[in-house]
Amino acid sequence: MDISCHSMRTMALAVALSASFLAGGCAGPSTRVLPRETTARREPPEEAAVLEEGNPFYLQEELEILAASPRAAGSENEQKAILYIRQLLEGYGYHVTTQDFTFQKDAGGEEGRGTNVAAVRKAPDKEADVLIVAAHHDTAPQSPGANESASGVAALLETARLLSHIPTDTELRFVSFSGHEAGKAGARHYVNSLPEKDRQRVIGAIWLDALGYVLEDEVCLGTTDGKPTLLGDVLGEAGQELLQEEWLYELREEGTHSLFARGRIPSVSVGQKREPYEKGSRFDRPEIVDMERVCQVVNVVSRGICTIMSPDTPSMLAKSRYYNDLRDEAYVQQKDMPVRFGQDVFQTECQMGTKGVLVAENTDPQGNPFRAYRYMVKWFGVDQTLLSDYYFTTAGLTSVVVDGDGAGVALEEMRGRLVSVYGQPAKEDEGPYGAEWTWNVPRHRTQVSLMPESEGYLLELKGFPADIEELDAYQVLSSPEGQQLRLNRGSTKEPDLRVQQLAGMASRFLPLKGMAEVESVRIYTDGIGGTQTYLEALPREAEGEEEAGGMAFIWGVDLEDAITLEGGWRNEAEAVRQMLLLYAQMLEQADQGRYLAAFSAAFSGSGQETGQDNLSAPEGADLIHQAQPGVRPGTYLEPPPDFAHSFLWFVLTGRPGSGDGEWGRRIGFFYQFEELAAYRAQIRNNLNMGP
Repeated sequence: MDISCHSMRTMALAVALSASFLAGGCAGPSTRVLPRETTARREPPEEAAVLEEGNPFYLQEELEILAASPRAAGSENEQKAILYIRQLLEGYGYHVTTQDFTFQKDAGGEEGRGTNVAAVRKAPDKEADVLIVAAHHDTAPQSPGANESASGVAALLETARLLSHIPTDTELRFVSFSGHEAGKAGARHYVNSLPEKDRQRVIGAIWLDALGYVLEDEVCLGTTDGKPTLLGDVLGEAGQELLQEEWLYELREEGTHSLFARGRIPSVSVGQKREPYEKGSRFDRPEIVDMERVCQVVNVVSRGICTIMSPDTPSMLAKSRYYNDLRDEAYVQQKDMPVRFGQDVFQTECQMGTKGVLVAENTDPQGNPFRAYRYMVKWFGVDQTLLSDYYFTTAGLTSVVVDGDGAGVALEEMRGRLVSVYGQPAKEDEGPYGAEWTWNVPRHRTQVSLMPESEGYLLELKGFPADIEELDAYQVLSSPEGQQLRLNRGSTKEPDLRVQQLAGMASRFLPLKGMAEVESVRIYTDGIGGTQTYLEALPREAEGEEEAGGMAFIWGVDLEDAITLEGGWRNEAEAVRQMLLLYAQMLEQADQGRYLAAFSAAFSGSGQETGQDNLSAPEGADLIHQAQPGVRPGTYLEPPPDFAHSFLWFVLTGRPGSGDGEWGRRIGFFYQFEELAAYRAQIRNNLNMGP
């Protein structure tokens, strides 16, 4: 086979980068690179350019090279990934630049560094429309990030290759961001740095999110309000044409695409409907990504962009703005999501994707210091921006004062808005200037007060601890096949579809017959953002002459943290993880604690304490900054999993390999128990995960 000069460069680069990643101690990808044709070979001068189909072999090669090891922002491995991305895009004929930036890593003010990669293919007209395609290349410190989001970067690179020789009247920009794991710092920096003249030319941005998870075939289009965009509709039409699939819109308020929307740039994300169980972990490896599926997405995205960039189509700028009214940069507080009281300023601004303005710094009547930051927010389901002051003390966010009066929203109109969101007020008092209303919203853990004043009115939201409210209880009864959930016949409550949905999920994780005993499953709520589950252990009563022994358990599962008002999962993968952790907590106490005792004996030392969360590591708290023997400064040292998380990964991942070290030994510990191996097999069958 004839190999072009560009292909030889790609092959050499892949070999070099593979060797670099292998040197870091992780399994590397194959270094065999298929030849890539040059523009001259693809497009004979006398023939019109034709859009090719994506090549899954190229995508697989890129995924494996990128996901050979973690790529935390600012790390050496991130720099290797940047070099790889840059040289491929330059080889496709794009003008490529890098954009260095600094960002705040945590509430303590520690500074991090990241690098964005931007590739541009200009149009003949300097005032042409601009279309942005973006993804992110950095990962959590411990994660190879194959699905999250080497899959998105690979899709970006392949889309750039396919479109590199197609005639265009639109300027194309392909951008790979850093700092995604630190509050989307790279995307925020890029959007904020766009000159106003450029911003006015952008018809939209396509955010390539995680793609191709082997257990999730459905693709969705995410927008900040769940409503269509021009680019989303074009991609949806291409999906229908090429795959006979309907890509539906979903409300995805906090994705990276939202930063473009708040920067007055219409945006849409393309991603899988459900996140993988392995997200953010060391198990986010290439084998969990279906590259044929990623290739299908690339073909749809390329076809959609090809339609827009064609010289035969007029400017899309006016039409893109017609779809989306982008007059301001306000954060949208969705009806079904609470204000995150207790968060610090850094966490709040990472969630909102915007920086506030410090408007007050003082002490309250009790002498506690506070700071007030002002944000532009759209509240209560209405497309109107209201200046909102967020008050922070040492305990975090304590209250929010919304200036509806200053925006021209009359008192009665504001009361009507609040009723439409929260229902009728819980209390009405007579104040010095008229009726005062209070709403207590347990599911949002929020108290809302609306009080008229001498001039205008005061609208204030405060956090309060919500009590646990039991919604329904299910008794666990034995059957020949195992155990099943059945509605407690003593319940007088009307069946709730959401409750039944969550109970059905819980039933999939019950023990096999003859294992630890679960007496009942209780569906409860303490509001969104409180506890997600609880476990109650009860001494088993003696039967006849037999002595009492062992434990029976009650499982509690929070409805509001799991399922939205519309009946959709807030995060189905997280619900699965929480169920398995609940089961693991039960195992720690079951059978007189023999599993935990054996685990502790096998792995004496750190990591076996219960309740330690190792699913994701806090930014800035897990890097070694002082020299240690054999450890390079800045290296992430991943703590070994505790009992509960070792069991979690025992169920959700395949048998550990020799390269998994201490993690592998802790996960492999559970295979010695036949009953736990049988439970694992049943759960994986329930989740359609295979053996």
